[in-house]
Amino acid sequence: MIYAGVTIIVVAIALFIVSFFMQDKIEDIESQVEQLSISTMQDTYQMKKKIKILEEELLSDNLSAKK
Repeated sequence: MIYAGVTIIVVAIALFIVSFFMQDKIEDIESQVEQLSISTMQDTYQMKKKIKILEEELLSDNLSAKK
């Protein structure tokens, strides 16, 4: 019985130590989501900028065509 208890404690300590050296998968996923979010925001900003330029060109074309 003592051997079983000691074995369980040794295995628990070994797993605890190994857990510090394993790569954290949740941290990797959070990093990927953050990069995706930043990329999406940059794309959205660029699209809005292009749409604004196109709207200004169309507006100026409409004003010059009416004259």
